Amino acid sequence: MKWILVVLLLAFLGYLISEELRGKVPDLMSRKRLCDYYAAGSVFEDIPTALKRGIRLIELHVYSDERDQPVVATQPQNNGQDFAEQNISFEQCCIDIVNDAFPSKDPLILSIVPHTQKTIVWDRVADHLTSIVRRQLTGLRDIQITPIDKLANRLIIVSGGPIQGTKFEPLVNLSWSDSGVRRLSYNEALHPRDPKELKRFNRDFISIVSPDPEFKNLMVNPNMPLAYGCQWNFFLKNSTGFVEKPEGL
Repeated sequence: MKWILVVLLLAFLGYLISEELRGKVPDLMSRKRLCDYYAAGSVFEDIPTALKRGIRLIELHVYSDERDQPVVATQPQNNGQDFAEQNISFEQCCIDIVNDAFPSKDPLILSIVPHTQKTIVWDRVADHLTSIVRRQLTGLRDIQITPIDKLANRLIIVSGGPIQGTKFEPLVNLSWSDSGVRRLSYNEALHPRDPKELKRFNRDFISIVSPDPEFKNLMVNPNMPLAYGCQWNFFLKNSTGFVEKPEGL
C-alpha cells in the first residue's frame, strides 16, 4: 500500500513540475534578431503620448535654435528650412524618454534626423544623451542582427548625415550614411529599382520608410512597403511594438 502512495505522490510531483515548466517555456524561447521585426513609427508627436500607445520607434527632427541649443520640431517644416518655429528642447525629449520608455522588454529606437551642420549642436546632443539616458545607451554595432531579447531596456540610436567628427557620432548604433540601414521615402520603398535586391538587403539589414515633406497629405497604403521586408515604417498607424516578419522576408 505504501509503495502505491509513493508512486502516486511521485506522479503528482511530476505533474506539478511539468506544468511549471510548460508555463515557463515562452519565457525561455528567444526571439529573433532586430531586423526580423516590423515596427510602426511616430514623428512630430508628443513623446509620452506615443510611448503610451506602445510605439517603440520615434523620429526626432533636430534643429539649432538661436543659442545653438538642439531643439526638435513638433510639426513638419518646409523642405530645406534650417530652423523650427514650433519646437521642444532635445533635453526635454531625453527626459521624456528616460521617464516613460523604460523599463521595457523591448528596445526603443530613436531615429535622429539632422537639420543643422553645427558641431556644437551635435556635441550638446551627445551631452544630453550621455547625462540623461546613459544607462540605456549601448555601444553595439551591427545591432540589426542582435537578438531583440538582448536589447531590452536599451536605446538604439539611428542617424546619418552631418554628424561626422562630433561627440554624437560614436553614440550612433546604425547610420544611413553607411551600409547598415537605408532611409527610403515612401515612393522609393513602394517602387524600388531592384525589388529582389531590396528584399535581400532587408533580410540582414534594415530599411526605414521615412516621411516626405508632404507627409501629412500623402494618400498611401502603409502596408505596401512591408512586402519588400522594409521594417521601420512611419506610415503604419494601427500597429505598436515589434511584429515578427513572415517567413521568406
